[in-house]
Amino acid sequence: MIGDKIFTVLQSRTPKTLGEERLEPAAVLVPIQERADGDYLVLTQRAAMLSSHRGQIAFPGGRVDRADSGPLAAALRESQEEIGIKPRDVRVLGQLDQITAAANYLVTPFVGVIPFPYEFHLNPAETAAVFSVPISALLDPGCFSMEPRSYSSARRDPIYHFRYGEWDIWGATARIIKQLLELAYGFDGKDTIPVEKP
Repeated sequence: MIGDKIFTVLQSRTPKTLGEERLEPAAVLVPIQERADGDYLVLTQRAAMLSSHRGQIAFPGGRVDRADSGPLAAALRESQEEIGIKPRDVRVLGQLDQITAAANYLVTPFVGVIPFPYEFHLNPAETAAVFSVPISALLDPGCFSMEPRSYSSARRDPIYHFRYGEWDIWGATARIIKQLLELAYGFDGKDTIPVEKP
């Protein structure tokens, strides 16, 4: 089972930490469902009324609160609050490298397997939709593209996009997906030709 493979891969490495103390700590859960026809990632669309990242595609998660015992506790709590995933239903496989998101968040991603099928319960104040994307579609070369950042940006790494159906999965979420695919599924996006901005 792929869950066992991912568990072995993640437990055999030390995830990179950025040590950005000036940034707000946050955490997300990267939920995987193992189905008869392959593995699927569960993603959400953020509600339109949110103050930041409205309407964007994301993994369930959010800020690490003082009451949380750590980033993993925050990721599990937020996943339950946003889409109703009970912490006891998550088989946590391990942690991916920390990434930055927006201008002020330091995000710690945790990969976990959840049952399929699963009855999600959306919090409409935070989540507009929940959907699943087959890993096989994300591995299709035509799904992935890179976009150069504007010259005004302080960062020089490209913006990644995974496009599936009507969904454009980009930014921090795409960077998390790219790392998972590289570690566990043999993905190599290095030869992808950057797409210039129009």
